[in-house]
Amino acid sequence: MDETTLSDAAGAGADHVIGGDGRTARVVISPVEGRAVLNLRTVPQPGMGVFASVLGLELPTTAGRSTTTADGTVRALWTGPGDWLIACPDTARLSLESSLRTVLEGMSGALTDVGHGFVVFNLSGPAAVDVLAQGCGLDLDPSAFSEGMCAMTALARMQVVVHRLPQGDGYDVYVARSYAESLWHWVTVAAMEYGYRVRR
Repeated sequence: MDETTLSDAAGAGADHVIGGDGRTARVVISPVEGRAVLNLRTVPQPGMGVFASVLGLELPTTAGRSTTTADGTVRALWTGPGDWLIACPDTARLSLESSLRTVLEGMSGALTDVGHGFVVFNLSGPAAVDVLAQGCGLDLDPSAFSEGMCAMTALARMQVVVHRLPQGDGYDVYVARSYAESLWHWVTVAAMEYGYRVRR
């Protein structure tokens, strides 16, 4: 699914409420464009703290956690031991990737640009968690999946990474590009009973 196809799909629900009572959108679905995604893999070793000077954040070392820069532009999502997704604006990708590769010289690890393999969209609104819960086995109750948490899981039988954003900004869902159209369709159907709109 390319960006044009996703944009066309998003346009179908833009600016008006679909489902629910036809007036109130309890779910807002937003395609996230212009985001680069890098996969950083390394093992715990001396000098790990140097990544903070490049990223502007500490790499999270606790399962299921994420860290974000003060301005919210760079995020590090823990996806496994020694494995992180680094998300940043596409305009910053080349500089950040170059700096990370420099840091990795002489260390055990690898950096891969995986942005072309992912599509990202955001679900927000009071019923966003109810939509996700219909197809996800994770306990997404705020008491169990608090702000800043992330997890690799199955959503509607498709592998995704779900990231709960801070400050009530909903959930970012990272999905393989080849499944993006199917997941978009599933989400819009699941959100129908609550009423949704697409924010472009």
